[in-house]
Amino acid sequence: MQYKRSRIIIAAAGSGKTTHLVTEALSKPNAKVAVVTYTNNNHRVIDSTFARMNEVTPSRVDVCTWFAFLLHECARPYQRSTYANQRIRAISFPKGRSARFAPYADTRRYYFANGDEIYADKLSRFVMDCEEHTGGLVTARLRALYDAVFIDELQDLAGYDLELLEVFMRSGIAMQLVGDPRQSTYATNQAAKNRRYRKMGLLEKVREWETAGLCEVEPQARSFRCNQAICDFADRLWPGLPSTRSHNAVVTGHDGVFRVHTRHLHGYVKEFCPVVLRYNSRTDTHGYPALNFGEAKGMTFDRVLVLPHGPIEKYLRTGNRDDVAGSVTKFYVAVTRARSSVAFLCDGECNARCVEWEPPS
Repeated sequence: MQYKRSRIIIAAAGSGKTTHLVTEALSKPNAKVAVVTYTNNNHRVIDSTFARMNEVTPSRVDVCTWFAFLLHECARPYQRSTYANQRIRAISFPKGRSARFAPYADTRRYYFANGDEIYADKLSRFVMDCEEHTGGLVTARLRALYDAVFIDELQDLAGYDLELLEVFMRSGIAMQLVGDPRQSTYATNQAAKNRRYRKMGLLEKVREWETAGLCEVEPQARSFRCNQAICDFADRLWPGLPSTRSHNAVVTGHDGVFRVHTRHLHGYVKEFCPVVLRYNSRTDTHGYPALNFGEAKGMTFDRVLVLPHGPIEKYLRTGNRDDVAGSVTKFYVAVTRARSSVAFLCDGECNARCVEWEPPS
């Protein structure tokens, strides 16, 4: 069962990107498909989506993380074409960039820690070397194994990962890639390569691929998760992008975006049971269990309560997007986790179009 040429979907939060990939994988019952994502959390989301839609993940579908896919399906089968000293045992995840001053010609020093742990930020380049040294056997193997390769959370890929995706597309591997650069809270590596294409810069790379005839691009400015008030609030964080249209018309009686004073916090939590989200572990949670913004990516909740840190507090006061620019991707993720309501703990002035909540008298 053959797929058409590569397709990239750039879509807003809550548009059903992961559901789309699972639906596509299930729609062609004879197709062998790899569904690949960066984080373990997104891997679990994909697995749970298959379970929800099909009870189990079909045996013809391989769900794996990006690094597992590169190591097991791309690097190890042909590693001796590039590095025959030792079998690649594992992946090394350095803080920052690896072996910055090792010459590329010194394969062992450039690519490996301890001789058998390949640096994560260079794994894609190593796969490209294997592809070159074998005359294209890496991609030939993938074409033989899979009718299509699906990539979830495209915006997480960085450095030579983007170069490798282009190699895949040029080789004729049918791919479907979905992502949202507004949710670029993680990156597979910190390599200097392709730094210009990080976060919103990814849109430029996608346009280049489209112009080169490597893929077709489909924007989706819709959300099946968030109601329109939440979509409108989130859209103001990204002026210049298409407005998001909500497909969630559920009315609960407490819908939209609110601000809650600290003196009303416990009453609000008791009344609405929101999931509490915080920027990081240094945020005061007032005794409530909380998830970090980035940790919540890919998740959906009925209601969230956001505990702001400094930049978000300033944005709530001013409504000026520049005040939250350095945290805007994580902020966007936090806001767009909710179906019905988003509340901010905010005692000061608020000019960010939030409705003030007060307990019933």
